[in-house]
Parts: sequence; structure tokens; C-alpha cells
Amino acid sequence: MSEDVKIRKANIRLTDGSHIKGQVNIKHHDRLSDLLNAGEDPFIVLFNATIPGGLAGKVVFVSKSQILWIFPDE
Repeated sequence: MSEDVKIRKANIRLTDGSHIKGQVNIKHHDRLSDLLNAGEDPFIVLFNATIPGGLAGKVVFVSKSQILWIFPDE
């Protein structure tokens, strides 16, 4: 089985004020916003994620409902 892989860098601010930078596979979508608006999964997965004050190079699962804003970091 082959899955589409389209990697985009992203900056995310969560409702609790946390900030995460990482990479997201947007799969068959054209834009990061398309992935967020799709009802396929309530979470997005970031890899090579960095959270200031601690984690770097980790995989992080983020609930879409906790995202305050997100933008691509090209």
C-alpha cells in the first residue's frame, strides 16, 4: 500500500498558549488548511516537532480542537 506524502513545515499556537513547530504530512490535500478542515481525524501529527523549553525532534499528536492558529513555515 502506497500513501501520498507531502511534507509541510508548520507553526502552531494552542489554546493554552503553547507553541509547537514541526512538520506535517498533508497527504492528499493541497494545503495545510485543507488537512485541518477535513473531518477525517480529530488530530494532526507533527514530527520533528520542537516545543520551546524542552522537546525537540519528537512526534506530537495535536487535537485540532486545541489549535488557536496554525500557519505554514516555508
